Amino acid sequence: ALAAYAIYACTMGGDFLPSWSEFVDASVGEKWQQVLVALFVGYFVAAIAVYFFPSPFNRDRRVRKRAPVTEEEKAAAEIFPDPMPKGDLTREELKRYDGSNVAIPVLIAAKGRIFDVTKGRDFYGKGGPYNCFAGIDCSRALAKVSLDRKDLNAKCADLYAAERDVLNDWVRKFEDKYPEVGIVLDGTYDGPP
Repeated sequence: ALAAYAIYACTMGGDFLPSWSEFVDASVGEKWQQVLVALFVGYFVAAIAVYFFPSPFNRDRRVRKRAPVTEEEKAAAEIFPDPMPKGDLTREELKRYDGSNVAIPVLIAAKGRIFDVTKGRDFYGKGGPYNCFAGIDCSRALAKVSLDRKDLNAKCADLYAAERDVLNDWVRKFEDKYPEVGIVLDGTYDGPP
């Protein structure tokens, strides 16, 4: 509006500068109050319409997943095993929970603490991108953000401060998302607690 006012003022000549009300009257006529009210009402109606009637082009927001209803759908739905009962495990016992058997939980150890990550089976279960972490204490690999076989262990004494921070971030993520079920009894984690 100010740019239009400046252009209008320049076209009227350098000596004559109209008042704001003269500019508004020249732009929208003498009924500018009604134009202003109509503008506000239009914005209000548009806001209500956008809020209650989302775009037809973005169909994903309106599609809700429904619970399986038929027996076939129930059978096709993924069934998770019972949660892992709390209890400490040895490294050999932990290997059993590597995600290869869908009937038992998937466990990951970090900093000597064992987490039941079965809810994240798509990531940590068989065929998942992080399956190599399952069934072991993978503290070093988490700290180094590495999937290399040589880093799939709990030796963390030589980590840099930034790598220790990354490991702590992973452990916080596991604490927030997955239940902790115990500790590795004969673990080799040698980093700070």
